[in-house]
Amino acid sequence: MGSLIAPIGEDGKLQTHTASGDSLKKNAKNKNAVDSDMFLTLLVAEMQNQDPLEPTSNTEWVSQYATFTQVQKMGEVADAVDVLRANSLIGKEVLMTTTSESTGEVNTIQGIVDYVVMEEGKPLLVINDAKYSLSDLDTIVSTEYSQAHEKYSTLKGMIDALPNVAYADDTYKNVIQGALDYYNTMNDYEKNYMEVYGHDQMEKLTEWKLELEKLGVKFEDTSKEDGKTSLDDILDSFNNKMNAILDKLSTLTENKTEKPDGEPEEDSDKEPEDDKDETDKTESA
Repeated sequence: MGSLIAPIGEDGKLQTHTASGDSLKKNAKNKNAVDSDMFLTLLVAEMQNQDPLEPTSNTEWVSQYATFTQVQKMGEVADAVDVLRANSLIGKEVLMTTTSESTGEVNTIQGIVDYVVMEEGKPLLVINDAKYSLSDLDTIVSTEYSQAHEKYSTLKGMIDALPNVAYADDTYKNVIQGALDYYNTMNDYEKNYMEVYGHDQMEKLTEWKLELEKLGVKFEDTSKEDGKTSLDDILDSFNNKMNAILDKLSTLTENKTEKPDGEPEEDSDKEPEDDKDETDKTESA
């Protein structure tokens, strides 16, 4: 698919941090500022300054501390889940939506997650040596989708390079034939992707094909995939040949074991005719 492009700031430098990633760093200390020690300090100060005529019960103090502990544990669990989620993205192609820190411009970044690094307790996705916050993740792209988009981009470029159909002549035969051949190499999923996202380009290609045909240009139809066989066809052919061989072997085996009708069985005790003649000659001598 498209190459990975990191946003460029007004200063001309490559931005390797998004607005959300920077905000995580800025707010990391603020988020962790109210830890257990600070909470206990605030709790002691509240106890010391409470109204002596209406003191807070011990049960309420314990309840407040239990609530704080529970919220803190939930935050730790959420952080652990983020780490697991980030690690599961390694090797996968993703789309990241980033926001320029200086201009506020939104960009879509596409690439494969190489590895994950931890900064300020937060996992960052590293894509082509650039770091991105997990919160910037927009889409996880499948291999099938990636291949379809790549072929769409190639065919779109071929068709967009054509001038207006009013300039059509037979010199464009090979160009149109090449575009048609490339389209026919696509599978059903890729063709459907092309029809959805490249509808205008397909209409333009059809117009060019029809116009050149009016000028007497003939195109080869490669949509039938002449000379190509599917895996199922190969397996069916192999099975048919194997069955024919087995049937032939079975027939030969049966012919060897069975005797023709009417042929008497040989007596194993009967001497061969040649041996009998030799015996008679000996006795007469």
